[in-house]
Amino acid sequence: MSEVVIRNPQFMDRLNEISDEFFTHKDYDNKKYWTYRIEEDIDQGEYFCSREYLEECLQRDKLVGAPDRYFGQPIAKMCKVESEEWDPYKQKVKFDFAQEIGAHTSALLTYYPPGGYVGWHTNFDANAYQILFTWSDGNGYFRYYDKEKDEIITLPDVKGWQCRHYYFGSDEEPENLCWHSAYSGGERITLAYKFVNNGVANGDTKDQQAKLMRDMLIEEIESV
Repeated sequence: MSEVVIRNPQFMDRLNEISDEFFTHKDYDNKKYWTYRIEEDIDQGEYFCSREYLEECLQRDKLVGAPDRYFGQPIAKMCKVESEEWDPYKQKVKFDFAQEIGAHTSALLTYYPPGGYVGWHTNFDANAYQILFTWSDGNGYFRYYDKEKDEIITLPDVKGWQCRHYYFGSDEEPENLCWHSAYSGGERITLAYKFVNNGVANGDTKDQQAKLMRDMLIEEIESV
């Protein structure tokens, strides 16, 4: 997992527009939008981001693609509950912004209330070169597992926007699997966008094009 420094003031302004608009919506933090796997697990976020739970996931017969323990407010649920309120925002951020930055698709648009989380998973079923943008009030973190060192790396959130990127490999690329999790002690918004190759990072034309598009975006974000 690599950090991207947001130096481009115009790009930062664009991200701030996205977060500012979200928080102007009425009842954005209403419990009616809550989405979780098991209600009793709502207050167990730090456990599902722990070493203990990672070891449990690693010992399973089946690889965990999408998280099987989570608590948040994905935009899809918010639109389902209040379509008139949230459909225009979803269009702007999930689709229009993806096109604006040259991404193939949006992989994630989710708000996490205090205590929100996604437990350990790999995204093998949504493999691609991905850019992740996170807005935080500064009370959360992102974690990933460094298999080579057998270490869990915790990246604390900073207040405001931060950006990271990674190539999430498919189940055919065990060397590129990225076990990761995230927890929000306060408020958190995460956006993820995909630059899609042919399913394997093998350096063919489509893979090179996807990587180039991602790298061009990173260059823009980091430019002064």
